[in-house]
Amino acid sequence: MLPFREIAIEDKGAIEEKFNLEPARMTERCFTDAFIWRCRYRTLFAIQGDFLFMLSMGEEAEVLTYLFPLGKGDRRLALDAIAQDAAQRGKPYRILACSPEQKAEVEALLPGRYAFTEDRDNFDYIYTSESLATLKGKKLHSKRNFINRFLQQYEGRWRYEVLDPAKHQEEIMKFHHLWCERHGEPKADTTVYEHCAVWQALEHYEALGMRGGVLYVDGAMAAFTMGSPSSCDTLTVQIEKALADLPGCYPMINREFIAHSGMDCTYVNREEDMGIEGLRKAKLSYYPVELTVKYRMEPLA
Repeated sequence: MLPFREIAIEDKGAIEEKFNLEPARMTERCFTDAFIWRCRYRTLFAIQGDFLFMLSMGEEAEVLTYLFPLGKGDRRLALDAIAQDAAQRGKPYRILACSPEQKAEVEALLPGRYAFTEDRDNFDYIYTSESLATLKGKKLHSKRNFINRFLQQYEGRWRYEVLDPAKHQEEIMKFHHLWCERHGEPKADTTVYEHCAVWQALEHYEALGMRGGVLYVDGAMAAFTMGSPSSCDTLTVQIEKALADLPGCYPMINREFIAHSGMDCTYVNREEDMGIEGLRKAKLSYYPVELTVKYRMEPLA
């Protein structure tokens, strides 16, 4: 079997070195996402030879889920290693987060070995930082209206602060507990994993290179967000929570965060919509400049 083990914060450098060999604006190639959600997806990693392998054992116990192997060696050997690992574990497998370029490479190297399916629910939404911070143009007129109504309704009653874990951690955890009660999934385990991801991001804030912001209305926390750079030109937003009963909080925290902490990055990755209709509509309403196409690979034999 491949020498898989759990991800630790100390593995950031080694894993990112492999990510950077094949950079992409893709959630699956951001160490922060792998680290803070490792408990939810039971994510393991292995570096063998020239390649990074990642395995998720938390989504469907009957099917092993690997990420596309990243490296600069012989891709055929890397894919054979995954097939052998799955066979030794005695379960079927699939491979996620295959880019169009990697799909073409595999089809040329191993024709007819895999079936490829567009994984639309996991396409990442990519925007320019300038568009999110300024909301300029006719297409974003409705977003500016949300902001203006918020500013009028809460004039002199709101403030934005750059997130400081030493100052905000306890308050954020209490707020997130409240948010989960009002808006979160009804399943208890989902709430626990969400809470764990937020805590992990705050606990390892500096080591992960996190950035964040907090929005207050009438002196009480109304929203918070956190993200981290995931490539030389992209800021990935991992977490964003706001009170839905305060209209305009989501557009405000989004705009303020990028304006304060994201302008040194050309692009912002606001991640996937997971096939949730309302979330897809909301992400499309900001008019992304790119949807990061990903393929799911399944062996044909």
